[in-house]
Amino acid sequence: MKIKKLFAVALCVAIGCGLVGCSSTGADGYAPAQIENVTVMLAPGRTLAGAVTAAATRRRWLPQAQANGTIRCTLTQREHLVVVDVVPNGEQSFSIRLVQSNIPVRKYNQWANNLSREIVLQASR
Repeated sequence: MKIKKLFAVALCVAIGCGLVGCSSTGADGYAPAQIENVTVMLAPGRTLAGAVTAAATRRRWLPQAQANGTIRCTLTQREHLVVVDVVPNGEQSFSIRLVQSNIPVRKYNQWANNLSREIVLQASR
């Protein structure tokens, strides 16, 4: 009887470890930030693309226009690299999508949130 209980517990632990191993979190236990549909209030004469470019440049990201109005932003600091796409969702809203990163997810989340806040700030100026 004890062997059956021990086997059942071992099986549950193995299944639990398998499920944890298949999660979408990074090595540091965090999931990449999902920055979706952020609404901005554009100042007169300001465009969303202009606000994204200004914000990215101010935060030391390198913005490059892509198809469909998407702006690919690349940030390189020492050996760290982060690439995101800022995708417009209409004229006054955007999403940030992770393309590539070699930094811990927690640090990526911080950098992506800072970029998002800066875009909102630049749009209102």
